[in-house]
Amino acid sequence: MHLIPNVNNENFSKCPVCVKEKFSKKPFKSVTARKAKLLELMHSDLADFKNIMSKDGKKWYITFVDYCSRYTKFYLLKSKDEAERNVLNLQR
Repeated sequence: MHLIPNVNNENFSKCPVCVKEKFSKKPFKSVTARKAKLLELMHSDLADFKNIMSKDGKKWYITFVDYCSRYTKFYLLKSKDEAERNVLNLQR
């Protein structure tokens, strides 16, 4: 007794969406030289922990990454309005 019937592969064509989703992209080129000087270009993210709170009541975080050196600072915040204070502290 066969629970799954035999299926002939010749009767099916590839779905265009499936073909597109399985398309593999070439990897990004590796960075050999950085064009920015130290502290000339910074990247920052401000986000929440998606309804999860730390032990001391902080549910937001902000990161600062220097593009040249990749030096990173990470701060935990109780509210979004604390972000401005951390930006000012970073500038000093």
